[in-house]
Amino acid sequence: MSESAAVRPRNPRGQGERLREELLRATERLLEEVGSEDALSLRAVARAAGVAAPSIYRHFSDKTELVWATLEVSYERLAAAMAEAAAKADDDPVARLRAQLRAYCRYAVAHPATYRLLYETRQTPVGPERLAGHPAGLLVRSWQQALTACEDAGWRVRGSRSEAPYVLWSSVHGRVMLWQVMPSPKDASRLDRFVDEMLRLLLER
Repeated sequence: MSESAAVRPRNPRGQGERLREELLRATERLLEEVGSEDALSLRAVARAAGVAAPSIYRHFSDKTELVWATLEVSYERLAAAMAEAAAKADDDPVARLRAQLRAYCRYAVAHPATYRLLYETRQTPVGPERLAGHPAGLLVRSWQQALTACEDAGWRVRGSRSEAPYVLWSSVHGRVMLWQVMPSPKDASRLDRFVDEMLRLLLER
């Protein structure tokens, strides 16, 4: 079948969002295969979605925007899981931060394929202004706000305050990755204990 014969019918007016979702799903599948933004072909994305390649530019200005939009779906779900856990925690800022971190770990364990896509997709470097709009900023801002709430309640953050959200992020990410790949028993309570220890090291009265 020729490429032109495989092209899907044009969406009726008002169904552009449907095409956008199809492009995101196609991009997600292809990223799982190729593993990097550089190796991703817009022509392959268009073929997988059943559209002509120029149709992509009706929704995304370039390949980076397409990749980020694909990752954003999962980052939003992860951030929502963290926010929900914090909302259910005790009315204490440290308890809410602990709940966020534990929810992060649980999400990674429950959605291993999605989690790998977020952190194993090699992305093309961009300038600092554009990088500020990366969807991972949802997580950084969440931890930034949680740490500020802890400080307002009288806790002190050890070390560099500007780096503290990244210390949290890299710590739970690294622990989850070790938990997933090492041949130890898969007891998720070990992740909870790690979160508790990390907060003891990071926060003090």
